[in-house]
Amino acid sequence: MDSILPFFYIVLSCYLLKYACDTFEQAAGYLGRNFPPGIKGATVNAIGSSMPEMCVVIACLFWFDDPSLVMVALGVTAGSAIFNGCVIPALSIIMAKDEKGKSVDHIELNKSVLIRDVFWVLTAEIALIVCLGFNEFTIWMAVILNVIYFLYGVHLYIDSKRHVGSDDDEEYEYEEIEDKGVLLNVLSFNFNALIFSNRAFTAMSALLVISLAIAVISGASHILVEGVLGSASVLGVPEFFAGLVFGAAASSVPDLILSVKDAQKGEYEDAVANPLASNTFDTTVAFALPLLAWFLINDESALPLVNDQNLTILRWSIVGVTAAVAASLLFNYKKVTKNVAYFLLTLFTVWAVSMYFVIQ
Repeated sequence: MDSILPFFYIVLSCYLLKYACDTFEQAAGYLGRNFPPGIKGATVNAIGSSMPEMCVVIACLFWFDDPSLVMVALGVTAGSAIFNGCVIPALSIIMAKDEKGKSVDHIELNKSVLIRDVFWVLTAEIALIVCLGFNEFTIWMAVILNVIYFLYGVHLYIDSKRHVGSDDDEEYEYEEIEDKGVLLNVLSFNFNALIFSNRAFTAMSALLVISLAIAVISGASHILVEGVLGSASVLGVPEFFAGLVFGAAASSVPDLILSVKDAQKGEYEDAVANPLASNTFDTTVAFALPLLAWFLINDESALPLVNDQNLTILRWSIVGVTAAVAASLLFNYKKVTKNVAYFLLTLFTVWAVSMYFVIQ
């Protein structure tokens, strides 16, 4: 039983994250209803769906009160970056539909939006691997990473202003989650049905629903860390590797669901912007903000890092894989076919197998 329990925790966390994500996406759709293509996916969706990665870091530093577990959190964050970059765009392409709900054989992306998101995700990842190249992670490194995301936010704000009054703006369509009765609403975290009788959102009700969804995500992330640590013990692999694979895949469930939903609604820009922007958020704010808080609360200025060969390989593999993903999308942005999707899935598989043999 003890050998099965950690994997049950991981599956349970996936379930919790899945339904919390559905609820979050419902409210986020309202808050981002007037955002131009690519902006909603890069802001509201990306930040909300990246809450699991941030909550994992918080759990390691505060709930488990063990700064050494920051390496597990780093594994989850790094693995999530690879999963987001490869698997999510690939499945979004494969499952994409047009506005009439019919499957399509390719999607088209906006080159300028793609270049924007690729630039910032590579900037964030390069900054992170430079910081991890030292023997300790300092409070100033945490500040720098947070500043990078702030600058990305400024870039997004400028882009959004350019689209104000655009003739392409579409009227927001409220997406209601079916009211299935009190019990099923509780099990699926349909807070809008439970609290507001599934009425159309207001700003206050949407914010409350999002806050409750994030609370569920936070609890699920705690369960996920328990599962990752336990699975590493059962399989006899480093905790870092368990976080890199199991933790990353589970924590990326919200990103995956949001992007696939966008792709099936014909919103291809948001489908691709969400995972790329999530990676920017993961490698900056999600990882560095909890660390910054930990430094300030504990009056510390640095946290030692185990800078071994595993970490070095991981650092450069993240940037290498992201660069390959960026190139495959940029070179084919006018016609991103399913062959590109299969390449991305193959890239992820090769990376995961390589990490298994390398990190032992």
